[in-house]
Amino acid sequence: MRWWQGAIAAMVTVALSLTIADKLAPLDLSKLNDGAVVVSDSDGRPLRAFANAQGIWRYRVKVEDVSPHYLQALFTYEDRHFYQHPGVNPLAMIRAVGQAIYHGKAISGGSTITMQVARLLHPNKRSINGKLYQMLRALQLEWHFSKAQILEIYLNIAPFGGPIEGVQAASYVYFDKPASQLTHNEAALLAVLPQSPSRYRPDRYPKRALQARNKLLERMVTYQQWPRSLVDTLKADPIYADYFAQPNIAPLLSRRLKSATKPSDLATDIATFIDGNLQEQLEYQVKDYLHRLPAKTSAAVLVMDGLNGEVKAYLGSGDFSDNERYGHVDMIKAVRSPGSTLKPFVYGDAIENGLIHEQSLLHDTPIIKGDYRPHNFSGGYSGPVSTSDALLRSLNLPVLQVLNYGASEALSARLNNAGLQLRWPRYASANKALVLGGVGVKLESLVSAYSALINQGQAIAPRYRKDTPLAPRFLLEPQSAWIIQNILRQQQQPGRLSEHLSAHQNTNIGWKTGTSYDFRDAWVIGFSGRYIIGVWIGRADAVSVANNTGNNHALPLFLQTANQLNDTYQPQRPPNVSQQKICWPSGKLASESTSENCLELKEAWLVDNQAPSTLASISPDFSSRLQHNYYLEPDGTRANLLCASEDAKAQTIALWPPALDPWVASKLRNQQRFPRLSSQCPPEQQSLQPLIITSIKPGSHFIRIKAKALHLPLLTNQKTQQIFWFLNGVLIDKSNELIVKNQGSYQLIALSMQGQLDKVNFFVE
Repeated sequence: MRWWQGAIAAMVTVALSLTIADKLAPLDLSKLNDGAVVVSDSDGRPLRAFANAQGIWRYRVKVEDVSPHYLQALFTYEDRHFYQHPGVNPLAMIRAVGQAIYHGKAISGGSTITMQVARLLHPNKRSINGKLYQMLRALQLEWHFSKAQILEIYLNIAPFGGPIEGVQAASYVYFDKPASQLTHNEAALLAVLPQSPSRYRPDRYPKRALQARNKLLERMVTYQQWPRSLVDTLKADPIYADYFAQPNIAPLLSRRLKSATKPSDLATDIATFIDGNLQEQLEYQVKDYLHRLPAKTSAAVLVMDGLNGEVKAYLGSGDFSDNERYGHVDMIKAVRSPGSTLKPFVYGDAIENGLIHEQSLLHDTPIIKGDYRPHNFSGGYSGPVSTSDALLRSLNLPVLQVLNYGASEALSARLNNAGLQLRWPRYASANKALVLGGVGVKLESLVSAYSALINQGQAIAPRYRKDTPLAPRFLLEPQSAWIIQNILRQQQQPGRLSEHLSAHQNTNIGWKTGTSYDFRDAWVIGFSGRYIIGVWIGRADAVSVANNTGNNHALPLFLQTANQLNDTYQPQRPPNVSQQKICWPSGKLASESTSENCLELKEAWLVDNQAPSTLASISPDFSSRLQHNYYLEPDGTRANLLCASEDAKAQTIALWPPALDPWVASKLRNQQRFPRLSSQCPPEQQSLQPLIITSIKPGSHFIRIKAKALHLPLLTNQKTQQIFWFLNGVLIDKSNELIVKNQGSYQLIALSMQGQLDKVNFFVE
C-alpha cells in the first residue's frame, strides 16, 4: 500500500471516529433554550423578567444588538484571532505554557472564546485532562456552528456574577441599559468581568474592577484598537456601576402573557406594544392616586390605540405589591357590572335603525310596572330631554324608553358579535338590565367596544403582543359611531365638569361614566385622540366603597391619563352625516314643519337628512298620537269632522307626549295651544282632560313651624284613579299624605295607572 493510501485511510478512520464520538457525546445545548423569560416594551426594554428554574437571569441577545465597543474589547481581551483559528489557538496555548514555566504560575490561560463556550456548556475541573476535554469540545462546537453562532452563544451564557449570565442581563443589572448602548468604559468593564465575576463585581469591589478595566484599556492601545487619547480620558473615569433590581413594570400583564404562552414558545422573549415610559408614569400616578381613596380600594387602567389595538399601558391593579388592596388580582380581565357604560351603544343602535336622531325628544319620567320601578342614579326627573343630553347626563329612563322600542336580544347579540362577551346571570336571557348594570363585562372588552366609536364602527380587540394580528369586528355603522363619539366630546361643556376638573378641558377627549349597584364599581371609558382609555375603581373582593361613582373616583384619574397622551386625532365625519334644524315636539325637520308646530328649535346631526318622529310614550303604544287633526272655523274656534262648517280649514297640531306635557311652559302645553271648541260641537270626553295635582300649587313656599315636620295632602283632579307619587324621584309609600322633615327644594310627581302625569315644584324652609 502506498503512503498516500495509508494517509487517506487514516483520515477516514479519524473522521469516522470523530463522527461516532460526536454522536455518542453530543453537545449539551440545554442552556441555549433555558434563559429567563423577558417581557419587553415596544422599544425592547424589559418590563419584567422571570428567572429560569435554577434562578438564573439570562437575557437573550443577538450579536447585532451588542455594542461594537464591547465586541472590540472582548476580542482584544479574550481572543484576538477568534475568526482565524478552528476553535483552539495552538500559538496561544504554547505561549501560555511557556509563560507558566517561566513565571512559575499561570499568566494567561490560552483559552479561546470557543473553548470558554465549551467549558460553560460542559463544566470540568481545571487540569490538563480538563483542558484537553475542553479543546475537543471546542473543535466539536466549530464543527456544528459558525463563528457568529459561537460568539452569540458566548454573549448569552458568559457569567457576570451571581445569577447574572449573558452580556444583556449584565448590562441591565449594572448599568440599567441594553448592551447596544454600552459606552467604551462600560464595555471594557464587562469584557473583563467573566474572567473572575465574583472578584471583579463592580458594585462590591470597585477598586479591583477599576484595575482590571484599566489593564484592558492599555491593551486596547497596545493592539491599536482605541487611540491613546481616548484611553487616557477613559482611565480618568471612576467605576460607575450599581446592582439594579430586576424590572417589575406591568407585572400583571407580564404574568398574564407568560402564563398564556406555550412552554415550547418560551425560548423567545415576549415583545409587547407597551410604552414603557407611559406605563411607569401611570403606575406611579395610580399608586399615588389610591392614597386618596378608602382602604382596600384598587384601580385598573388600560390604554389602547383605538385604530390598531396596540395596548400602550396595562395596569391591572393600583399597586402590585399592596396585598391589602389585592394588588395581585388583575381587574382588567375581571368580570364586573359595567354600570351605564353600555348606554352609548343603545343610542347608536337606535340611530342606526331609524328610531331616533341626536336631538330626539325623549322621556325622563317615572315608570311603574308592578315591582319594576327604575329611576335615575341622581334622583328626580327632568321630563323632556334630548338624546344627547340623556346620554351625557347618563339618565336611565330615556335609554329604557329607546330600548323599549328596540330589542334587547338583538342588541346583546350585536355586542357579543363585536367581542364584548356579555355575562348574564345564570338562567337569565338578554333583557333591559343590559343598560342598568345587570350584566357582567370585562374592562378590556369595554375598551375594545369603545374603539368602534373612533374607528368607523369597527371594534378592535386589544393586542398585547407584537405577534398578535389585527382583529377588527363590526359594531356600528360609521355614521352612528361618529354621532355617538361626537356627543361624548360634549362632556366638557360649561357646567358639566366640576370646578376641580375643568382645568383638564381638551377638545380631543370624550368619555362615558358608569357606576354599579351599591357603589361597587366606578368606571370611565373614553378616548383621547386615537387612544381608548378604560378606568375602573373599586375593590377586588366586590365589597362596596363609599361614594364610589364614576364621576367622583374614576373621572379624575381618566382625565389625568387622557391629558398625558396629548393626541389630536379625531375621526372624519362621514359624508352623509350633516347638521340640520329639527323641531320639538314632532322631532321632524324644521323645513317640513310650520312655525306653530316648531315650539323648540334644535340643531341635530342627521344621517341622510332623515329625522325620525318623536317616540310617543315610554313603551310602544299604538293608541298614542303626537299630532291632532282639527278644523279651524272662520271665527277662530276649533271643530271636528262631525261639526265643522263648510268654511272651516283643516289643521294639524303637533302634540307633546302626554307624560311630558306637565314639564312644558303652561302657554305651550297641548290644551293651551288648541283653539276654543266651537259652540256647534259637543263637549269632549273626560279622557282628554289632563291629570292635575290640586293640593299643592306650583312654586309654593312652605314654612315649618318650630322646624317640625310638614304634613301635606296628596290630591289630584281624578279622585277615582290610583295615583303613584314621587318626591325627588323616590316613590312615596303613603298615597294620601306627604311628610317633609327637611328644608330644601322639592319636585312632586303624580302618575296615574293610565300613564297620565303632573308635577309641581315647591320649597320648604
